[in-house]
Amino acid sequence: MASQIGPQPAKADLEETLASLESLPLFMKSLPAEDSDDVALQALQSLAHDGTADEIAQNFKEQGNDYFKGRRFREAIGFYTQGIDAKPTDSSLQEALYCNRAACNLELKNYGLVLKDCSKALSITTKSSKALYRSATALLDLDRIEEALDCCDRCLLFDPHNQAVHSLRSRTESAKQAKDRQRQENEERLRGEREEKQLLRIAFKERHLYPTSSPQGTSDNPYSPHFDLDDPTRTTLIFPVFFLYPQYATSDVIAHFVEDTTFYAHISQMFPPQAPAPTWDEKQEYTASNLAVYAMTHRRRLLKVGKKMTLRDVCRAAKEKGGEPADGLEIKDGYLTFAVLPRGGEEQKWVDDDEPLHDTDHAKPIDNGATMSVNHKILRTANAPETAPDETETSVAQALIDLENNVPELKAELRALQISAAREIDVRGGKKAIVVFVPVPQLKAFRKIQQRLTRELEKKFSDRHVVFVAQRRMLSKPTRNSRTKQKRPRSRTLTSVHEKILEDLVFPTEIVGKRTRVAVDGAKLLKVILDSKDATSLEYKLDSFSSVYRRLTGKDVVFEFPPANPE
Repeated sequence: MASQIGPQPAKADLEETLASLESLPLFMKSLPAEDSDDVALQALQSLAHDGTADEIAQNFKEQGNDYFKGRRFREAIGFYTQGIDAKPTDSSLQEALYCNRAACNLELKNYGLVLKDCSKALSITTKSSKALYRSATALLDLDRIEEALDCCDRCLLFDPHNQAVHSLRSRTESAKQAKDRQRQENEERLRGEREEKQLLRIAFKERHLYPTSSPQGTSDNPYSPHFDLDDPTRTTLIFPVFFLYPQYATSDVIAHFVEDTTFYAHISQMFPPQAPAPTWDEKQEYTASNLAVYAMTHRRRLLKVGKKMTLRDVCRAAKEKGGEPADGLEIKDGYLTFAVLPRGGEEQKWVDDDEPLHDTDHAKPIDNGATMSVNHKILRTANAPETAPDETETSVAQALIDLENNVPELKAELRALQISAAREIDVRGGKKAIVVFVPVPQLKAFRKIQQRLTRELEKKFSDRHVVFVAQRRMLSKPTRNSRTKQKRPRSRTLTSVHEKILEDLVFPTEIVGKRTRVAVDGAKLLKVILDSKDATSLEYKLDSFSSVYRRLTGKDVVFEFPPANPE
């Protein structure tokens, strides 16, 4: 057989060859610390420590520099430490070793060690630009902004043309301004909250309200009295109100009862004549025209509430008469409470018994399997449809009531939650999605249980995806001829509302990037990049997100996850 002529295939790849060379003393990048029986290795180790202290330290410094360039910072720290331990007499070499070790620790984010080494370098020479620069960088990352500015200023006194320090000082100054701005915003927010509480106390006094609290406390109550945001004069209050049904030991909550709204407006919506009776209404007596409403004052006077009376009217009626001790309604844990009974025998029996409303623990309504009505689960907010609930809305409301009854983990949270509307939207592939609109003040409470609630609802509506969106209100841009003089809030602009819809759709995942692609014909396509950690749980709903967003805003959008990094 003829012998092969020419270059032969390599026996091993290049990396294996280089690795085998590094085991030879002559080609080693670093010498082992422990003793060795290899004569050549012993000779190299003796050479590494042969010479004056400055020569040995310089040798370790150069080896550390090589490792630093290769971004092997821990190994570089070892060589710089050996150089320092050699105790060189040259002050500039000592400073360089400490500064270089500080640079390695800065890359590793060991900021305490950075400051320690820079301090030692500055004790050797006070005019060390590198020590001051690295100190300032570490202090900035530690949010010690004033100290970082001081280091920059000290450096620029003797090195005024150092561009790196100028750039760092500009970044530090920007960070200081941002921190001051954040502190100012926090102070304004706290001041606003204090003013709001003070105004509420004054408003309560004007309305003869007596705030009280239950012994066990109600810190988990999701609602509280507040001023109507749509009233620029800040004279209208909105209260959470409990309607108690003593006959069946159950209750309903009206999360947002505007004080100028009549009681009959709520009663007629909760118990309309044509709607089916609530499941707990065994005798089917609870219809709007057959109900009486009562309130108990702080001094235990019983007041009957007329159909046309507003909450403000009831507050006036609860005021003490001339010459009598001060009186008014009690607002317990932020909630007002009223009793609702069918007219006739039950009403008279309850009045005769003088049932004390203020002793009822209304922070956590009594529950014996009874639930609020389907109609009361739907709260029409300012931007919601004014029509009667359709089939989709009724189905969603009934599903929420069923979950409240049958899922113990959701009972307490769902009790006070309401929806403002629900719509069914067509999705690509012949599928459908249900968009559940929720009042903006309740969005935070919904998000606490949204993941579990979405899974449970998608089980009930097995052929449809379910998404939650807040029922936000947009205001048109004011013109010179506009009657209102109030400045339009940023949250009511078209851009802000569309951005919030995007966040609502993809919750709980986060949007990590956005990109707008403009075609030749001017058409725009928004690409939204979502956090890859939620890819497995949300990927099947991306088409639904796109269809819902297009239907709500008229804009095309594509949701996607970033490609996974190769191993």
